[in-house]
Amino acid sequence: MRLFDAPHIAYFLGGLLQVLLALILWALWLMGAFAGAYPLPAMPVSPIALHGFLMLYGVFPFFVFGFLATTFPRWMQTAPLARRAYRDAFVLRAAGLVFVYAGLLLGDGVIVLGAVLMALGDARLVAALMAVYRRARAGARRGVFLFNVTLVAEVAGLALYAAALWRGSPIPVAIPIRVGLFVFLIPTLFGVSYRMIPFFTTSVLANYKRPPGDPRVPLGVLAATATHAVLASLAWRAPLIFLDAGIAIAAWYFLVLWYRRDVVRHGLLLLLYAGYAWLGAGFALYALSDADLVAFHTTLGRGPLHALGIGFALSLIVAMATRVTRGHSGRALASDVLSWVALLGIETAAILRFASDVPMLERLAPYDLSVFAAPVAIVTLLPWAARYAAMLATTRREAAP
Repeated sequence: MRLFDAPHIAYFLGGLLQVLLALILWALWLMGAFAGAYPLPAMPVSPIALHGFLMLYGVFPFFVFGFLATTFPRWMQTAPLARRAYRDAFVLRAAGLVFVYAGLLLGDGVIVLGAVLMALGDARLVAALMAVYRRARAGARRGVFLFNVTLVAEVAGLALYAAALWRGSPIPVAIPIRVGLFVFLIPTLFGVSYRMIPFFTTSVLANYKRPPGDPRVPLGVLAATATHAVLASLAWRAPLIFLDAGIAIAAWYFLVLWYRRDVVRHGLLLLLYAGYAWLGAGFALYALSDADLVAFHTTLGRGPLHALGIGFALSLIVAMATRVTRGHSGRALASDVLSWVALLGIETAAILRFASDVPMLERLAPYDLSVFAAPVAIVTLLPWAARYAAMLATTRREAAP
């Protein structure tokens, strides 16, 4: 098995395993908490805080680091990362996750230790990537500085989560969750989309005029989403309405700018556009929730968060992982049935999770709709994850014509 032949192999395999583990654990908890299927054991930390951690810091960094550790040196026009750098980082991250899961039985101190190990592993890889950045020519660095900031934020968020779980800590767990979503994940995925979706579109569509990129745009989105995290922590709802609406408009503007009607004839490309479209939807729902809270003192709960975390982030991860895995295993750059089943399952899960926070829709359902979201995602992701794990674990095939 060629686990460390390239950074994306080990990291994507870890992400495929972890996304299923995290969703299965959450589905089991929901079945006990909301469906009353069985009594739930006591947990050393809040199940909601643990679920947020396992998704934001347990799942997504595997794919983000795997992608960036592979592409960063290419963007920088330098030599690939040394195997030892990403191997050691991966081992620390994986060991940390083992401790986190063990902590469910052994106590919160073990979970804290696991989070610290994960932070050390990620810091190791971030340091290696920043060294690549420093060695590169100034021209090659254009548009890449964003990732230095967001990856450092991911390490800081992990450290904050460990600090928040420490007994007697004054740090609310919501703070590292917001850092993970709005300072790391969302701006990172926007930055990757801003750079790669027009590039992929140019490589597929004939006579496509690629819009010029501006490195200030991803940094502006980072500033806006980080400001969202600050204002949400301060509960300043009125300015959030305008900020979130502005982010939604900007996200949709770029979707329209990049899109051309014949995108629909290219399944792998359409996967990327379908995932990206949720970014504007998520922030539009945040703006609506903020306005509703200011005017009527009601809220959409965690619906907007899941529109971003499931609809945008997880959909885009499936699309990116599908493309990278197929390309680096020498297969044709085309979508398959399993990748579309996975995407549609994720989007169904996002809709169910959002609907569970809409009072009118929730009253019409015989059960809490959130109970169904995780099982739908698991059932549809499992065949895709198994197929693409096999691609990652086997030797490279000859490239298709």
